[in-house]
Amino acid sequence: MKTVALLLIAVLTLNGSRSASETLALAAATEVRADATKQAAKAKTEVQRRGAGEKSRVRVKLRDGTEVKGYISKVEENSFEVTDKEKGTMTSIRYDDASEVHRLGMSKTAKIVIVVGIVGAWIGIATVLACHSEGGPHC
Repeated sequence: MKTVALLLIAVLTLNGSRSASETLALAAATEVRADATKQAAKAKTEVQRRGAGEKSRVRVKLRDGTEVKGYISKVEENSFEVTDKEKGTMTSIRYDDASEVHRLGMSKTAKIVIVVGIVGAWIGIATVLACHSEGGPHC
């Protein structure tokens, strides 16, 4: 809704010198550029937070839809490098080209949920076995 309102304001403001379709196209292009800039800043922050090294394993989704997996081997001002240890390839990626940067593997939350589930299952199994071995009426 906010985007639509901004586009309408842009159309009304610039309507005197341009046609409505030109103004909408200009506003849409500006919005796409702003979104790309925001994604690039987010990717740069994420890469710099992780740092370089073999323990900095990432999965990078590029704006063209492809994915690059490996570890961050080099961090520069406008780009970073991802090395795929298995293939032996190094891919230089500009921050502008990266739409998402994620850690490779499971998140901490997923690991905690798995551990809690396993512990819960063990407690359940131990309770059932204890009930059946005692044969008591309270089980």
